[in-house]
Amino acid sequence: MSIRFRLTLWYTTLFAILLITSTSIIYVAHRNSHYEEIDRLLSGVSLHLQEELERNLRQGVPIEELRLTSEGFAITGVYAVVTDPRGNKVVANTDMIPPPPFPYSSVHPITNDFIHTVTDQNAGRYRMLIKPLHLGSRLVGYLQTEISLKRIDQALNRFGWFIAGIDLVSLILIFLGGWWLARQALYRVEIIRQTAKAIASSQGFDQRVYHEGPKDELGELTDTFNEMLDSLEKAYKSQSRFIADASHELRAPLTTIRGNLDILQRNRNLPPEEREEIVQDTRNEVIRMTKIVSDLLSLARADAGQKARMQVVNLSEVVREVVAELGTWEKDVLIRSDPGKGVTTWGDPDLIKQLLLILMENALRYTPEGGEVRLMASTEGDHALLRVADTGIGMNEEEQALLFERFYRGEKARSMSPEGTGLGLSIAKWIVEQHNGEILVSSRPGQGSEFTIHLPKVQ
Repeated sequence: MSIRFRLTLWYTTLFAILLITSTSIIYVAHRNSHYEEIDRLLSGVSLHLQEELERNLRQGVPIEELRLTSEGFAITGVYAVVTDPRGNKVVANTDMIPPPPFPYSSVHPITNDFIHTVTDQNAGRYRMLIKPLHLGSRLVGYLQTEISLKRIDQALNRFGWFIAGIDLVSLILIFLGGWWLARQALYRVEIIRQTAKAIASSQGFDQRVYHEGPKDELGELTDTFNEMLDSLEKAYKSQSRFIADASHELRAPLTTIRGNLDILQRNRNLPPEEREEIVQDTRNEVIRMTKIVSDLLSLARADAGQKARMQVVNLSEVVREVVAELGTWEKDVLIRSDPGKGVTTWGDPDLIKQLLLILMENALRYTPEGGEVRLMASTEGDHALLRVADTGIGMNEEEQALLFERFYRGEKARSMSPEGTGLGLSIAKWIVEQHNGEILVSSRPGQGSEFTIHLPKVQ
């Protein structure tokens, strides 16, 4: 069952409850007012006749000779009859109507006024009022008045059918109106559904939901859906570019390895010097491919939401460890360091060390022979700072904007160091984000670069 149909049923059911309740109250009030009017009429006529009859009885007129005279009988339609204490008819205002059955016998005499509704097979429903007639303290008979309810029942029946018709027409109209309102309210949801279906079939994340209307909940849903599509489009393009770049980067070392193996297989009698050169070249490509796979694994873990193991980290000590490890590398660049004193942050020491090694490796790789690389740790306000500066080839503003993209490498970087992968700075940015920090770069072509990392300082 669709939401539109359910909403329409809810609207119609709620309205039906309110409508039926209100019209039922109106019908009952209207019916009761008619019955009350009938009771007032019977009470008025009966009281007038009772006073007249008891006055005649006190004047000595026998009950058999009493006469019922009232000018209002013909107008009001009231039938009156005087009975003895046993309920036998004595006199009536007309003989055209048979006397109604007497509800009580002399065994159970009526001492007070008694009014009720009687249903007769021939006369139908009528309202009856019985008043006792007394001569002094002695019960001498009863005055029984009645009026037919036929016309009132017919009028109430017509009124009931009229109300039922009004209710039925109203429910049909509210159902149609509720269906239209639900359709108007949910048409944007239908557009979102169609757009999502089109995206699923075509995988075209460039599509958007066109929104025109108030900024209500559905308007916010549409905006959120479009924002989600923006995010998915960026992720899809990033993934496609990542796969293409990874395939390209892995293809090169695999091609070199296969070529070297083919040479060795075809030329089994190569001189030892050439054989050693081919083996060394293959080994270098394997090392390069191993690094690419390792970096891809790190990024995959980052994308999967891997969290750092946080603890208090002495950045000064980490800087000393990094400088000591770099001292074993073969390099023609001067390394200067200033580890500071007691610079601490909250983080993962292994990841922070990996971060500094990535930045230092890049600085050493792209700094010409005789250049200088500096690694410093310090504090500034509520931040612990790490700086890596070099006197290398530098970058222009366009290259800086793409610096942290996966597999991105500038033209100068590719020509100066073909063995790079373009993944290190992406990993470095993820490490900084894991530590709630910020990484900034300042560079000018030919004058070097400086990376500054801001991390929360532990007091």
